[in-house]
This record gives sequence, structure tokens and C-alpha cells, in this order.
Amino acid sequence: MPRYASIDIGTQTIRLLIADSDSRGNLIPVYRDRSIIRLGEGMTANNCLQERPVERALSCINNFTRTAHQYKIQKIFAVATSCVREAQNGKDFLEAVYRETGVAVRLLSGDDEAGLSLRGVQSVFQDNQGHSLIIDIGGGSTELILTNGATVELMESIPLGVVHLSEKYFHNDPPLPKELSDLTDHINFALSNTCNNNNNVNNRGINNLRLIGTAGTVTTLAAMDLKMTEYDIEKINGCLLTRDKLEHIYDTITLISSNIRINYPGLEPGREVVIISGTRIILSIMDLFGLWEISVSDAGLLEGILLEAIGVNA
Repeated sequence: MPRYASIDIGTQTIRLLIADSDSRGNLIPVYRDRSIIRLGEGMTANNCLQERPVERALSCINNFTRTAHQYKIQKIFAVATSCVREAQNGKDFLEAVYRETGVAVRLLSGDDEAGLSLRGVQSVFQDNQGHSLIIDIGGGSTELILTNGATVELMESIPLGVVHLSEKYFHNDPPLPKELSDLTDHINFALSNTCNNNNNVNNRGINNLRLIGTAGTVTTLAAMDLKMTEYDIEKINGCLLTRDKLEHIYDTITLISSNIRINYPGLEPGREVVIISGTRIILSIMDLFGLWEISVSDAGLLEGILLEAIGVNA
């Protein structure tokens, strides 16, 4: 049974998936790992990846590469997303990764990222009837994918990332009401400007739109809602979060400082600041489309990378 590895180099987190592929093209996960590196830290000032985050990222990718080879994988498929494609020195970073680890990294466009995330999500949510809006909230951008059955009708990449937003708006701990208000206004403007233009998502008269979320923000919120002490993928996949639950979490975490917030059950260390921005993005998306619940998928970009590599149709 062939075995492959995928590495997702994100703005906030770098993740590893090692999986076997059976004769029908199904992925059988063998090993997972993740590390909150904050590669995009400090980028807001000059739009360049900073020295220390780059060092952390290179060390992490080295470790993941060694681990992958210990599992006797046939090939590593690595991708980089928002902060690397936006950074002026993003190409230098990719060259450094190859030079120091031997891993050739594919730089994804926003559409590429959305499409691969969709592949991963659809491997879990195989009921493709009706319209679904799939959201992938990352450290540097948010991807929105509108599907009708198995057909992709629209993909959008919006520059709303939890790392950049947190650095821009939060200067106090906990954030001041004015900081939270400014953050909300910025998110609402960016979403409305994208989603209400021309023949975009909000102008299509869609009824019974299902909202599905993937990536670290939404899976962390599911773990927080379930008060998980140990992360359990089986409980996360298909978990349903209502807007009331999300608003309760948001109201709670915005009133306490990060050194207290970090002890919230289910909150992954390293997300104690950015989880506020991520939660606000989800709430604003729900408000824009009049939606009251979101289904959660742990599967996403990592799985999509491998499904594309082994030639499985979405």
C-alpha cells in the first residue's frame, strides 16, 4: 500500500499528515503532527517574513521531513499558503526550505488553496446535495467555496487572517471594546465588499445554505465547545456548532486575559490570542448569510493535497 506525506506551511501553523492510500484511493491516516510556528509573525510592518519565524519554520519542516522518512513514505508533497505568497521574500524562504530540507514546496494561489481544502472536506462530507458554503480560516487569509452538489460555483480568497488581524487590532490583553469593535467593522466590510458584489454568494437567492468549516479556528472552537482535554478527530468531524454557542465562547474569551484564556478546555496553546479574531470571522460570516449553525471538518488542505497527488477526483 503506497504511503505519502503532506506538509502544509501556513501563516500560523505547520502541519504534517502521513497516510496510506488503498486500492480505491481512500486515505488511511498513519501519523499526524502540527506545530504553531507563527511564520507570518511581524509581517504587518514590512510585508517580509522575519528571521526568527523563518528559523522556527525551517526547524519544524526539518523535523517533519525526518519523521516522514522514518515512516518510509514514497514522497512528500508540501505546500505554502497566504503569508509566503504575500511576502516580498517568500521566494527566498522556499529556496531556503529546499536547500536545508530537500523538500520542494509548491506555492498555492488562493484558488488552489480553496480547491484543495474542498477536496479534503468532501472526503468527510460526502452528502453533496444542495448548496454548501465551505470556509477555511487561516493565519493570513480566509477561503470561501460555494458548491451546489458536487459542482463548484464560486471560490474566493479574502485577506482576513487571524495572525494579521490580531497583530493589527489587539494592543491590550484582554482587547478593549474599541479594539473588538474596530476588528468587527474591518471583517464585516471585507466580507460584505466581497460577498455582496456582482453575482457573488449573497446575491444568488440561495435557500437552505449549509455552512461547513475546516482548519484550526473552527476545529479548535469545536474542541472548546466539547471541552476536550485530548483532541479527538472522530468527535470533531461532523460536530455542529450553533451561533449561540460560538457567541457564548466569544463573549467569554474576550473578557479574560490570554494567560487565563489559555486554560480554556480545548483551546490549543498558541491560539490563545488569534482565536478571538477567528471566532469573530465565523460569527460575521454567519450574520452575513443569516446562518445559525456550522458543521465542522477536521479534514481539509492536508488531505486535499494527497487526494490530488494520488489522482482521486473530488
